[in-house]
Amino acid sequence: MDNGKRSVLRKTWEQQDASYQGMMLNSKAPLLHEEDTSEILSYLPTLQGLDVVELGSGIGRFTGSLAKTADHVLAVDFVDKFIKKNKEVNSMFTNIDYIVDDAMNIKLEPNSVGFVFTNWLFMYLDDNDTTRLLNNILKWVPSEGYVFIRESCLYGSGDLSFGENTTYYREARQYEELFRTISTTTSGGAKEYCFRIDKSKSLDSYIKVMKNKNQIAWLLQKVRRENEARL
Repeated sequence: MDNGKRSVLRKTWEQQDASYQGMMLNSKAPLLHEEDTSEILSYLPTLQGLDVVELGSGIGRFTGSLAKTADHVLAVDFVDKFIKKNKEVNSMFTNIDYIVDDAMNIKLEPNSVGFVFTNWLFMYLDDNDTTRLLNNILKWVPSEGYVFIRESCLYGSGDLSFGENTTYYREARQYEELFRTISTTTSGGAKEYCFRIDKSKSLDSYIKVMKNKNQIAWLLQKVRRENEARL
C-alpha cells in the first residue's frame, strides 16, 4: 500500500473512539464483543508456554485473554491512544509488552514467536503488503506453529461508517489463495515451509447478531511443503 493511503488509514483510525464501538464500528458492539471474543478464543490452540504476537491489537479486546495463558504477549497497534487504552485495561498483567507501530514495520527473529494473532488486519493491506506480512509471519513461527486470522469478506462487519477507500473486502477464497502462495526455505534449501489451513469458519456470533456470514476466521499452521501435499 502506498504511503499516502496508509497515512489516510491511520488518520481515519485515530478519529475513532478507543471503545468497543470504535473498534468494531458497530452500534451493537457491547453485545457483539462478548460473543465474538468468546467464540474466537474457542478456536485458538493452547498458548501455554508460548510467546504470542498480536498484530493490530487495538484497545485490547483479546490481549488480556491471550496473556492469561501465554508466557508473553507483544501487542502491536499503529494508533497511540489504542495502545494506551490497552495498557490501561490490561494493567494487571506483567507479561505484556506494547509497541506503537505499523505491523508492516515489525521485525522479529525467525522461529521466535510461538503464535501470531490478528483480527481485522489484512483487510487494510493490499495484496502486496498482505503477501509480504504473511511471508514474515511464516518465518517468525516455528514448524507446526499456528497463526489466527479473522477478516471481513465481501463487505464490512458493522453498521457505522468508515473510510471504505482504505479497506479491501476480499472474498474468502481470495484469502485462501493468498495463504497457499506463501512459502519459505531454510538457508540450505533443505526444508520448504508453507501454511496449511487447519480451520476456516464463518463466525456464528455475526450470523446470529448481524445476519452476516462473511466474518471469516482461519487457523493456519506452518508445515513442511512435502507434507502439505498429503494433508
